Parts: sequence; structure tokens; C-alpha cells
Amino acid sequence: MKFYGRKVEIDKIRGYWNVVKTGISKILVISGRRRIGKTRLALEATSDFPHLYFFVTRKKVTELLRDWSVQIKEALGNVFFGEFRDMEDFLNFLFDYSKQNPLCVIFDEFQNFSYTNPEVYSIFQKVYDLKKDNSALLLIISGSSHSLMERIFKGTKEPLFGRASEIINLSYLSLTDQAQFLKDQGITSQKEKLFFFSIFDGVPKYWEEIDSYKEKLFSNRLKKLFLKKDWIWEEGENILREEFGKDYVSYFSVLSAIAKGRRILSEIEQFAGIKEASAYLKKLEDIYQFIERRIPVTEKSRIGSRKGRYYLRDNFFTFWFAFVESRRYLKEIGQKEQAIQSLLSNLEQFSGRMLEKMAIRTIIEENPLKINFTRIGNYWDRKGEVEVDVIVLNDDTKDAWLFEVKRNKQKITSSVMEKLRIKAAKIPEIAAYRIHTGSVYPDNGNLVFKLEE
Repeated sequence: MKFYGRKVEIDKIRGYWNVVKTGISKILVISGRRRIGKTRLALEATSDFPHLYFFVTRKKVTELLRDWSVQIKEALGNVFFGEFRDMEDFLNFLFDYSKQNPLCVIFDEFQNFSYTNPEVYSIFQKVYDLKKDNSALLLIISGSSHSLMERIFKGTKEPLFGRASEIINLSYLSLTDQAQFLKDQGITSQKEKLFFFSIFDGVPKYWEEIDSYKEKLFSNRLKKLFLKKDWIWEEGENILREEFGKDYVSYFSVLSAIAKGRRILSEIEQFAGIKEASAYLKKLEDIYQFIERRIPVTEKSRIGSRKGRYYLRDNFFTFWFAFVESRRYLKEIGQKEQAIQSLLSNLEQFSGRMLEKMAIRTIIEENPLKINFTRIGNYWDRKGEVEVDVIVLNDDTKDAWLFEVKRNKQKITSSVMEKLRIKAAKIPEIAAYRIHTGSVYPDNGNLVFKLEE
């Protein structure tokens, strides 16, 4: 599949390469959720300069070194004899070789050393500290386990703490990149764009899967994906197993509760059957970054706010836990077609809920109305009586823009906009702000933002 986006990250990696060529080694870390394109980014950025790629499987180090020795000889020729005795011998070779031949080395799924031989991290630290100033080696290290990568490179007691020149936290590809991908696929309607965003957002691995099915409608491609690929039925659970190990069951229940609309602690505990879910929520938000606690945009501090609501960060996980997980039993009893039809029947409703998120992302990334703002988000009061789809604030100029978001332009009536103005008057935090109201709706293949006169 064609490579999309990531210009900033590619320029950054190539910038480090230019530094390394002057005779000083660097460690660059790429982190991010599984499927986000870490490996593809590293290979794309290093495609036109000397590089080696090593995948860290959960093998014994001696087996890895045997495999990697073959790769080195295939790429560089007979540059050493015999075999590497251990990891220190291997790393010493790479650093020494780079003194005369600047080299980039990519270690993928680096966190797997934690399961096979954690002492490797100390060896990396020892060799790097001794040889970084008289060699020309760019070490690009990537990993899919966010919690482990954070601990390896940010844990103050860990050997590699402070050794990374930079940690690139790879996020979703932009809406502009998504639109370009869909255009290349012949998909141009805003409805289909919203379907795509709602489930796969900017996760390149899922794009690759969709790319293989040449259908004009995204919904038809989605149907084929679920018909032909068994992995997608297990995707959510498999990712949790990788991240949480034997403890994944409780986290699974908490995520399922949130995906199915339970937003506050008591609702989550009741749905998940867990009495003390707050500890799980804290880890899921702060360490694993699977969820986020949102507060009304008018609240200036998250600390102490009693209006917080929990959401899954990732669109695909939200879709998978809300709809796929509960229909896997149909697949197992040979009713895959029925399960898929059930999934597709929920697509309209689910994507409608995601339209607000898409509108906020569009304002942040593209700012079609050229609004100068300091905050953006949703609003709700404590009783749930006043809710606004999108509010944009400029705290410096004391301006507030309130938007009604609808899938159907025809539903944005004068009475709907009058109700929005009434809501604005009921929000005490913006009582002193100039109020502007507007609407957001899909039309002619685009998301339209319109302010009232």
C-alpha cells in the first residue's frame, strides 16, 4: 500500500541521521499502539541510507543472534567471522563497524526482551555509554507495548533511562491523510468517510486490509473483511492479552462497560461486576492510555471535577467492544453472515455518535472557520439537562462558539438553533463571553461548518 503522511516524523528521523553521520551515536524511540505503523515509518524513513532491521521475537538471545548474524552477512557481506558469543559481542560489532561506515539499526518490538532476557537492557546501556561518542550508529527502537516502552526508557531506575535522544509517540494519521487514502480508493461520500473514521480512524494496518478489497462502498469492504479475516474478530482480546497478560479479564470487563456507554465509576463497576474499578481506570488512563476521562470543556481543571466521563480513546476498540465482541458467538456456531449483518445494522448509529469527535478533530487539524481558540470539547452539566455537541473557547478574547452537530442537514432547523442559544444562556462559565452559534453537517462529500449570521 502507498505510504501516507508522517512527514514530520520522517524529517525528524533523517535529521538524527545527519547528526549521527558526524560521528556520534543516538538512540531514537518510536512508540505507539499496535497497528499504528511504527515499523513502516522506520523502514520508510531509512530506505535511502544503510540500515539493518532486527525483529525481537520471544526467543532465547542465542537464537536471535544466530538469526541476526545471517541478516548482517546478507546485507553487509562477510564483515565478521564465526558467531557472536553474546549480546555484548553483537552490540560491540555494530558500534565498531559504524566508526567507518555510518549505520542505522532498527530493533522492532524491543520490549520483548522483558520476557526473555531483561539483562539485555543493561548491556545496551553499558555498550552505548562506552561507545556513543566515537561511533556513528543510529539506533531506532520501536515497541507496541506502551506501558513497557514507557518503563524501559522513562523509568528512573531502569538502565536505559535518559538514553533516548527523543521518544516519538506515533498517533493516528490525520483526517487529511484519511481523505486522500479514501480518494485513492474511489470513496468520496462523506457518509463513507465517516464510516471509515468511526471504525479505523488513522490506523494504517487497517487501511492495508481495506485496500485489498476493491469495492466502492466502505461498508461492503468492511463486510468482506469480517467474512475473510478471522483475526479481526479476536483483535480486541488479543491486544489486551499482549498488554495485560493473565490480568486481562478484569480490564476487558472495564473496557467493555465503557464502550457500551457506561461513563461514570458506579455504572462501570455495576456493569463490569468489579467493586473497586477505580484502580483499573487509573491504570487504563495513565499507564496504558486505553481510555480518557473527559470533563466539560468549560472546566479549567481536571483535578477535583465531579463531572468526568470515561471514553475509550480508540475508535476501533470502541466499535470492537461495543459490537464485535458480543457477536463472536454467532461466528463460532457458523452464523458469521448473521453476525456481520448485525454489525452493519449498527454502523449508522455508531458513526452518528462519532460525528462529534470527527468535528472536533477537524477543527483542531484544519480549523475551517479560522477560529482562534484556546480550548475545544463537549459540554454537559452535572444533571445531564444541558448538553452541547461542540464548544470552542477563546479565553483571551472571551469568545465562545457553540455548534449543533447533525448527520442530516435538514434537521438543523431554526428551532434547533434557538434551543442551542437557550443552552448557551444556561452555562454559567461562559456568561461573560460573546456567544456565537453554528452548525456542523455533512454535505457534498465534505463536513460543513456554518456560523449563524
